[in-house]
Amino acid sequence: MATTLSTSKLGQIRGKSGDGVTQYLGIKYATLENRFADAQLIEERQGDVLDATVDGPTALSLPIGCDIELGHVQHSILKKELPQSDVDCLNLNIAVPSDATPSSNLPVLFFIHGGGLFIGANSWPQYDLTRLAKLSAEKGLPMVIVAINYRLGAPGFLTSKELRDAGYNSNNGLRDQRVALEWVHKHIRDFGGDPENITTGGMSAGAASVTYHLHSQTPLFNRAIVMSGSSLLIQPLPYEIHEQNYQKAMAALGLADASPEDRVKALLELPGQELITKLPPSVRYVPALDSDLVVPGVTHAEVGNLESKVLPGKDWCKELLIGDAEVDASIFEYLSPQMRNNCAKRFIAVLKETVGSHPEIAQRILDAYQISENTPDDAAILSILTFFTDISFHSSTLSFARGWNGSAYVYYFNEGNPWDGPWKGRANHILDVIYFFQNLGESLNPEQKEVGEAFAEDFFKFCHGIAPWPAITPGTIDTGFSARIYGPSQKGNITNVVQQAFGGETLRRSVLYECSSVVALDDLAKVFVAFQSS
Repeated sequence: MATTLSTSKLGQIRGKSGDGVTQYLGIKYATLENRFADAQLIEERQGDVLDATVDGPTALSLPIGCDIELGHVQHSILKKELPQSDVDCLNLNIAVPSDATPSSNLPVLFFIHGGGLFIGANSWPQYDLTRLAKLSAEKGLPMVIVAINYRLGAPGFLTSKELRDAGYNSNNGLRDQRVALEWVHKHIRDFGGDPENITTGGMSAGAASVTYHLHSQTPLFNRAIVMSGSSLLIQPLPYEIHEQNYQKAMAALGLADASPEDRVKALLELPGQELITKLPPSVRYVPALDSDLVVPGVTHAEVGNLESKVLPGKDWCKELLIGDAEVDASIFEYLSPQMRNNCAKRFIAVLKETVGSHPEIAQRILDAYQISENTPDDAAILSILTFFTDISFHSSTLSFARGWNGSAYVYYFNEGNPWDGPWKGRANHILDVIYFFQNLGESLNPEQKEVGEAFAEDFFKFCHGIAPWPAITPGTIDTGFSARIYGPSQKGNITNVVQQAFGGETLRRSVLYECSSVVALDDLAKVFVAFQSS
């Protein structure tokens, strides 16, 4: 059923209502002169009724992106035909309870999708907002939920001196997200949301984006939800490394010997899919240290320090909800299956080289993860992924939580994957956000559904300013620690609260934390980078 909303500055907007929820889809929040230009906020609109009953175009990205993600989830879902656009992709979807009015003043969840900053969309079917919005109302915790698109891949994160000299900023993807937040602040009241009560959340690369916005001196949101990712996972690179990355891209596009003007012209005018498909996986899409949106100095040591000022957002963002899944590093092997080849020997070599003058620490880690030079690849890769989960995801969870100045709430998602595949029975990367959005419920048993609903309800409480479980004691994880655990339901566990960061029901290991008094977590994190390049 169509529903028409009269807004203060955007004219009339036609959404669609059903099952107690009204959705407004594909609303443009900004315009683009071209695919590398700065996003221009849409502050007002005039003219005919805006049709917001269908999804807007997605950002330029691999056309098989949705299949890639669902392949790792190990379950399919009916796909949509979604057009892509280089200049009309900056749109957002909004879902609200159907009885919401401009005076409802509901908390807002602003969600940033993941996908490694090179794939992803707000309109992929697994991220449909209908069931999540309906559940929030059923739980007595109604929400306005916003999901955005932003530029990915080359238009989002490729940068170079010649691009910047031509007037094109770095970090377009993060800048888009900032503009989308500005749009929500200006317009969300018309949809029933409270612009003074915004929680910004994301998963994986979306979670990393949330933590990048904590670099802002200006307050952007009230609370943050960080799911299985952070800026410690997707680390920024200085301009000189981005320059090398750019030259690699130019070579792949056949532009190595072209003039700067011709290169920029080609980047702006090449057909979108040609631009995407010609650039090899070796071209990296990560934020740049521009000393504007992204500043240097973000390390485990700094984010875990209550006194550190490297993240100004710790002063203006009231509360943090942060967690990880049991085997988050599963995504690394899924995207790069060749990493299992001769993996034990390669891992041992880079670990010993990284640890350097502390061979006893290297051996302690190898013993703890049961890795030796004779460990077969199939067994070794599982142990190595466990190490990478601990250093790239779980350690980041604890560092951000420990150094948070306000209230920090930690969760561990341990619900086993219910579908056939290599990760059946374990909580692999992406599974937590799939459960959160409630869109695969038909293929879950009652206990699995209960885990998903409990997970979402706790997040609703957090967005409403209700403590979903006890916050940790700031500055430490050794005392006064609490974590909410979800699953595994196949072992009779729906939810529980534990008082320790490691061991037992947590399914998390303490060895890296114990070793960090000798070899810093930031140094241990270098093992992952070295292993990838080996």
